[in-house]
Amino acid sequence: MAEPSQYSKNGIHRFENFLERFNNLIEIELGHTNIPYIAVNWYLGLERVPDQEGDRIRTYIKNFCEHETARITFHVLIKFLNSNRDGIFIDGPWSRGKYTKGITDKVFSTNHITISEILIDPDKWLKDGALEIEYGIHLEAYHKDDKIWNFNFREKSFNWENVEFGKIIIKLGTLEGTELYCDKALLKFHSQYLSTKFSVDDPNLSNRVLPLNTSFCTQSTETALQIAHGARDQILDEAFNYINSMEYICCETIEVAEKLKLRNVSRFIERQMVEFDAEKYHKRFLKLAIRYDLNHYLAHFLKIKKPLEEVYVDEDVQHMSRNIMMLIMSNFMKDSC
Repeated sequence: MAEPSQYSKNGIHRFENFLERFNNLIEIELGHTNIPYIAVNWYLGLERVPDQEGDRIRTYIKNFCEHETARITFHVLIKFLNSNRDGIFIDGPWSRGKYTKGITDKVFSTNHITISEILIDPDKWLKDGALEIEYGIHLEAYHKDDKIWNFNFREKSFNWENVEFGKIIIKLGTLEGTELYCDKALLKFHSQYLSTKFSVDDPNLSNRVLPLNTSFCTQSTETALQIAHGARDQILDEAFNYINSMEYICCETIEVAEKLKLRNVSRFIERQMVEFDAEKYHKRFLKLAIRYDLNHYLAHFLKIKKPLEEVYVDEDVQHMSRNIMMLIMSNFMKDSC
């Protein structure tokens, strides 16, 4: 059974006075989905399909995005509702599927209804003169011109209610109280900290919500989660273009990743720091490497023969990792020879 509750955006729309309007069918707006960088508007419409055996009516979902190169992947459910002999409305012909589309594409229902069928038995298909269409939409992922897919964390994932404790909500302590809907198993795999938090026996997570304090900003937290979910390539380039500060996004994202113990995310950012290799950021990046045991970046820094003294003088040596301390001592010993 296809249930609209599986979809983050769902409802029933009434096409009023259908018998008077089936020659002039309309399209209505269902609202929009806001995700970073783009907004997708959704529409529901009816279309008359010519047929020698009798014209048919089919319905469609249309998406529109102002970003010309955007593409989205989404789940759709479309149902015609009809009534039984007792006047109780039940599921009529329906269709559903998962689609990848451009910025102004339509998804048509696979089932049609002949206009003559509605005219012959209006009490079956119309409720107070209106043809009712039930719909469900969930935008799962998106990309822009870089063709790098990103997950939609801003809405509950498809079939959210039917996956027992398989999904969790990370609730940020920002003024907006942004909620990010994530995969529990994946985050448990990447983080020992989150693995202990996502316990069925933990009373604080009985509603599957993990609250974070105000030190977690929306942009860097979502960037860290995108990387943890596998959206890796060029995601820092997107963030750089968005806030115009590579130093900021590297530091902020690593700090979020380390707080959540997402070590793979820190390692990925570290690789970007090495590849970015901007001299004006070396001092800030090196402090980050010493604080969070990013030994690969430290090795890169030492390899290009940059002075260390002014950087780590204010760092607490006792809190350095063994790897970091050995690299620094090795560098001093090499220079003293």
